[in-house]
Amino acid sequence: MNGKKVTLVIPVYNTESYLPECLESVLAQDYKEVEIILVDDGSPDACPGLCDHFAGENENVRVIHQENRGLGGARNTGLEASSGDYVMFIDSDDCLDGADAVSRLVKCAEEKQADIVVGGFRRFCGQDVSQVNCHHLREGAYTKTVDFRFKGFYMYGHLAYDWGKLYRRRFLQENRLRCRAYPFTQDKAHNMECCAYEPVYAFIQGSVYLYRVNQESVTFRYKENFMPVWIAIASDFHAFLKERKIKNIYGDLMAFHIFFGSFFLVKQELQFKKPGLLQAAGKLREYGRDPFVRKAMGALAKGRYLDQIDVLAWKIVIRGASVLFTLRCYLLFAAGIGLLRSLGVDKRITRSRYRGRR
Repeated sequence: MNGKKVTLVIPVYNTESYLPECLESVLAQDYKEVEIILVDDGSPDACPGLCDHFAGENENVRVIHQENRGLGGARNTGLEASSGDYVMFIDSDDCLDGADAVSRLVKCAEEKQADIVVGGFRRFCGQDVSQVNCHHLREGAYTKTVDFRFKGFYMYGHLAYDWGKLYRRRFLQENRLRCRAYPFTQDKAHNMECCAYEPVYAFIQGSVYLYRVNQESVTFRYKENFMPVWIAIASDFHAFLKERKIKNIYGDLMAFHIFFGSFFLVKQELQFKKPGLLQAAGKLREYGRDPFVRKAMGALAKGRYLDQIDVLAWKIVIRGASVLFTLRCYLLFAAGIGLLRSLGVDKRITRSRYRGRR
């Protein structure tokens, strides 16, 4: 591993309460060939001064101050300024999990000659830390399958985040892979495009990343613009494949993205609005007017892609729900999701992903 430099890109915006803890976990790494790039994305709080302080105290920390461009734009700024063989993106309210997180990722990347190394992670809130969220994914030819993409992006979700991964910088640069400027879910859009270039994936079962459950973050807010952004991610990915002349159409990625969008659309209406079911049915009706959505849901209703995923329960749920959607049974669709939520099924699915120790 000697001589392999790693760039840690940390976009910073409005996280003055968490930034010191994040940087302490980064500076404590036992891997020494590291440069740390803090991208102050026009943060309105004390973060710019904190960034300058840490840079002044540590030779391997550099700060870039810029006007606000959003999380994706800040990551791109850091990537353009990077000089490492590898790049790792870290959110400024999160932490690395253990002093050997970077060294374990680099060791795996070098041994497997991987373009992207995916690690496990733990969630934390204050002193409460979860068990490890394991990915259950395999390497090799399996990474080219529909089942791999379904499990990685949707069932387990590990492929959908920019954090908790080590990217070979040359892979990102040669394929002109940049983060999109969406207000949320930009991580998944970026990794869908990475996946289309068929990188060599490698995996670490143990945790390398601590994800903070921050109730003030965009993740936990009602998103008025959910629908147009969600649809844009799928349609832009379609345009990306066409523009880049990538032969594999990856229709499964777009179809499953649209499908789970219907679930999240209902979920946020039930969580934040009253009366939730009627609101949710109305949102689904609006969602179903989009031609891209109708095409994707229609394909799943006919069973397309479903014979290529392993988990029978998901085959049944996706096929049945897609049929209801195409028949415009929106209230019944919403009621079904409401029932699953009231039974705690979604929480049990989430809890089942966390097991074992670091």
